[in-house]
Amino acid sequence: MTNKAAVTTIAAALAVGGAAAHAADAPVQPPAPLGVFGVDMPAQGKLVLGYAPSLTRVQGIKIDTDWVQPAYIVTHVPSPYTPVGNHLLRMVPESLTTTSQSFSLAYGLTPNLAVTASTALVEKDVDMTAFKGLSGVTRLGAKVGSTNGLGDTSLAAVVRLHSEGGEQVKANFGLSLPTGSTTDTISLLLPNGTSPFKRGFYAMQPGTGTVDALPGLTYSNVDGAWSWGAGYRGRIPLDTNARGWRYGNLHEFNVWGGYSWVPGVETTLRLNASTQGAIQGHDPGITGYAQGANPAFYGGRQLSLFAGAIVAGSHFGAPHVQLGIEAGVPLYQDLNGPQLARDWQLNFALRYKL
Repeated sequence: MTNKAAVTTIAAALAVGGAAAHAADAPVQPPAPLGVFGVDMPAQGKLVLGYAPSLTRVQGIKIDTDWVQPAYIVTHVPSPYTPVGNHLLRMVPESLTTTSQSFSLAYGLTPNLAVTASTALVEKDVDMTAFKGLSGVTRLGAKVGSTNGLGDTSLAAVVRLHSEGGEQVKANFGLSLPTGSTTDTISLLLPNGTSPFKRGFYAMQPGTGTVDALPGLTYSNVDGAWSWGAGYRGRIPLDTNARGWRYGNLHEFNVWGGYSWVPGVETTLRLNASTQGAIQGHDPGITGYAQGANPAFYGGRQLSLFAGAIVAGSHFGAPHVQLGIEAGVPLYQDLNGPQLARDWQLNFALRYKL
């Protein structure tokens, strides 16, 4: 918490002086795409409440950039994290669907400093196929395993560093706090035909169990009906969790453009790129014949394209409301696999400004 206090103090100092002092004279910028953090800021003394459901589906399996079939995995891919030690995998996920309901608030402390807080309810459903016995390619059956609960909670500050003409530069820094569980259990069909409850794989847990640093920087500009920008945000675990593991460092980059057809109606196009390392360490309580039990089969590199729209509530008689939608599909994936590949993502947002 000492580091967080220091960052907040620095942010406050930047917010009241320097180039940021001219922010009040800047042109009003349209909202950034839904998947971009650190651009939108409430005015001083204003509060914005947000509700943002999202739906993400991954299906099909890749090793690096190559698609592979379940039969290949159960005959060629070993893992040291099975119940019998190093052995071929015998369970293959067909798909994983993640539903998240995020709740957030943002408050403008000064014209150039805002603070935010958010948390989410998360549900994950994996469709897993088991192959009979410890060898061969005979399918035994399939079963859906589910986990749900509160996810991690984030606190952040956004500081306007520069404002000139239509362009603005903002920095943000936050912490993700481990309010989500890392010990949820699931029931899946095993190669021996039983379906006991066991601790879910890493990707099935609602939380990470770690305190993560969330640094970021954004640039945005506007000229008439056109707007554009670029941004970076990282997620860096500060230590391993109580179960002995941590996610790899995540670095995410966004480039976008937007067009306002009329005031309060904007469409956006966004390129999202990210790179993330494999999980470090392992939880002795997570074993299994599926790829999700192996920490090495997490992380990778991807590029996705998102299209969205944001509409002000004044167009339908609710001036304090803002609605948004965004949909994305992958363009490129290089995964530390075997790993389920991204298929599509759908984001929604409802914001109420007080």
